[in-house]
This record gives sequence, structure tokens and C-alpha cells, in this order.
Amino acid sequence: MFKFGTSGIRDLTTNLLKDHIATELATKLSQMGWTELTIGRDGRKGSDKLMNEFVKNFPGKINNLGITTTPELASQPGLAIMITASHNPCEYCGFKVYLHHQEQSTADLKPVPVYRKWEQLPRDIVIDCANGGLGHKLKALGFTNLINTDGEINQGCGATHPENITQYCQKNNLAIGFAVDGDADRCLIYLHDHVLASEEVAYLITNLLHLPRIVVDETVNSGLAKNCELVRAKVGGHNLIAAMRDNHVPFGAEKSGHYYFSQEVASSDALDAIILLADGYHTLGIDGLLKILKKYQPYYQFNQNVKIADLPTNFEEILAKIDLPRNVRKVIRKSGTEPLLRIMLEGKNKAVVDKAWRIVAAQLELK
Repeated sequence: MFKFGTSGIRDLTTNLLKDHIATELATKLSQMGWTELTIGRDGRKGSDKLMNEFVKNFPGKINNLGITTTPELASQPGLAIMITASHNPCEYCGFKVYLHHQEQSTADLKPVPVYRKWEQLPRDIVIDCANGGLGHKLKALGFTNLINTDGEINQGCGATHPENITQYCQKNNLAIGFAVDGDADRCLIYLHDHVLASEEVAYLITNLLHLPRIVVDETVNSGLAKNCELVRAKVGGHNLIAAMRDNHVPFGAEKSGHYYFSQEVASSDALDAIILLADGYHTLGIDGLLKILKKYQPYYQFNQNVKIADLPTNFEEILAKIDLPRNVRKVIRKSGTEPLLRIMLEGKNKAVVDKAWRIVAAQLELK
């Protein structure tokens, strides 16, 4: 059985082409009995070659969306294949596989409406499209307030490079601006004078929608709990959606800038957040949004990424035995997409959290 990881199939594009992963995927899906599917790509270099190879080797009917976004692809019925590496640099690519709108073959779900969010998207707000599928789509629909629509995907632009939208908004005296990543499932917002943290965005959303409970991943700042009840889930979109469904919660947020407004479609969608916050801006104005944000009081967080290669071979055993102060919340996990150990320490007192980091660093023999 062809296996799909928690982040799909992802590698350097040259490796995927050399190993003929597209051919293997197309062949396996056909052998499993699939005779029809939808396919799309985010426009990064090499994605066209992977798509051509897949199409050539899949014998069934193919609905080819061309360059598009992961959210639109995930909204398609039946089997759908997205060729993307999401936020990863342009030299990477991969495949996300959706069945009945759910990644990794979760079936028996209610159908979702036809994707019509283009019609709800205001045309007077600027969007950094990260040279991905969103820009391609919006240009074809006549949108003009777009930047970074024709270059190398994710390269110095989009949600992975917040300095770009910051400079653009400040240069053009704009109070609000948005940026997405290559496949438009991640979103960040420039407001007034800086790019908002993901928790600030979530705080605005919970207030605008008057939500008493939200689902968040385990790395999201606990300061949000002053505004609403937090239901914690492990990092990963599939974990958030499962928690939203199990707890009957309509909204979920990740530290990474993914915001989930649907339990039925297994992808966050940047347009959901853009449409809601642009509407809030048009209704309340910049002062109204800033007034809401003033009430948010985050805890202090320390975040550090460490290369797995730089750690002792028994680092997992060491971490299991580390004793930290009770008032420090820790989340230490392996990255799902990179060879990194992600360390997050959180507490109300900065000095206590910094002391906890020194303990962790000493135990792991970090310089």
C-alpha cells in the first residue's frame, strides 16, 4: 500500500522526479480501483513536470484544475491530488492526497458546497500571493490589488516572509494587508504598524465571531484563554479538525497561521481569515480592531529550533527525565517536515521561563 505521511509526500523536486514518485502514485491509485480524480498544482518550478508525469501514467479520467490553491483542490468531490510543498522553499515539491475533502482517505463525510469564496473576497485590500496558485486564480478573475503573482514561489515573499507585506503597506500608507503561502492555506495579517502574531489573529476572530470556545494546537499562547476556553490538540491540521469535530467547536487555530472554519474540509483556507478580517476592518475600522487587540495579554514564550544532528543520540530519553518548574508549560516535539527538534517553553514570568530553557539546554548539551 502506498503510504502518505502526515504532511503528504514531500521532498526535493529533483528527488521526486528521479525516483518517479508521480508514476508510482498514479499507478497505485489506479490499482486501488480509482478511475477518476481531480488534480492541481501550486505553480512552483518542477510542479508541471510532476503533473505531466502523473497524468501520463494515470489511465482514468482527470479533471485538471491547473495552477490553483490547496483549499480549492480539497473542496473537490471524490479523489483529489494537489502537487505542492506548501510553505517549503521553491526547490521542494510533493503531493497532498484528498478523499471526499479529507486528507489521507477519511471517507463517509457530507459533501461541501461548490467553492465560491472568490465572490466574497473584497477587491480593495492588498494580498501578497507568494507567487503561488492564489495570485494566478485572482488575476484571471480580474483582481488588481495583488503583489507577487509571477515570480518564484515563496521566494522572499508571502506568509513565510512577513517583512515583504510590512514594507509594502508602510511604503503605500496602508493600514491593513494580507499575505498567504504558496498554496494559500496559511495567512498572516499586517495591521496598523506590524504583522500580527497568529494568536492576535485568533483573538480578533474569536471576538468578531463571539466564540466561547476554540481549538488550538499545543504551541498556541495560553493568553488566549482569558478571552475564551481553549481546547488543546496536538500540532497538525488533522488533529485540530478532529478536535473541532469531537468537541463541536466551529473554529481552530494553529501557531503556524493556519485557521480552520470547517470540520468537513481537511484544509485551512487563507481566504476564510482574509474575508472575515477585511469585513471587520470595513465595519469597525482600524481603531475598532486595535481596541479589541489591546485586551489580549500573551504569556511569555521561548521558542528554539535545534537540528536533530546536533543533539545527543539519546535526546528523547534525556527530555523524558527533565524536571522543570510547574508554572512552565513545555512543548518539545520533532518537526513533521524538517530534521529539527522544536522547543517551546511558556509561562507568565520571563525569568522563570528563561531559567527553564537553561536547564533544557544544559541537559541537551547545547551551546
